[in-house]
Amino acid sequence: MYHILLLHEMQKGPCKLKDYLQLSGYDVMEGGLNSLAEYEKLIQKADVILLYCEQVQSYFVLCEKIRMQTQIPIIILSKEDDEWEKIKMFQSGADDYLVEPFKQGEIIARVQAHIARYRRLTRPFGYIRVRGLCIEVLSRRVLLDNEEVFFTAREFDVLLYLAQRADEVVSKQDLYIAVWEDQLGDGYYNSVSAYIKKIRKKIERDPENPQYIETIWGIGYRFRT
Repeated sequence: MYHILLLHEMQKGPCKLKDYLQLSGYDVMEGGLNSLAEYEKLIQKADVILLYCEQVQSYFVLCEKIRMQTQIPIIILSKEDDEWEKIKMFQSGADDYLVEPFKQGEIIARVQAHIARYRRLTRPFGYIRVRGLCIEVLSRRVLLDNEEVFFTAREFDVLLYLAQRADEVVSKQDLYIAVWEDQLGDGYYNSVSAYIKKIRKKIERDPENPQYIETIWGIGYRFRT
């Protein structure tokens, strides 16, 4: 499941867009536009940011500050259709700009397109980022919420193998053969399970209810985006 950070003028009342995004299968984290510091941790967990505002000129600086913290897509939603204000917002770091009234289906399509594009562009540069987890392939480092987490060589290889096949079901047999580079023996099943348990303790907030590495009973695992 992908995570959207929806920042909007909360004094205007409940945001119907949040309900539509949730119905479309997204996890939506919601916040106001006044205090960026309050949402810094949420920014690190998000896959895309929607900045929903009426007067965009009030939020050029906010967009710049968000861009300084992250490279994930930023989409502006506004009633303002002024060309200069659009240009200024793009210069401030926005990736897309939609003018109201907009069709909700188009918002979903743009969100999906930006997430897919971001994943395509970041992987060749040697890292995989999913919410608060960042796997630096070339340097073999793992960061969780911008804090480095120590991984042994094999733990890293297991995590990387699953992350490179995100949202695919990987059998324990395939995982063992690829990472251990060995023929299946009597103890392969327990070896894989033991390493998954170690990895979950390092990256999951609740290892008993994992959000990254999901168990597919009777088969293996799936790395969830």
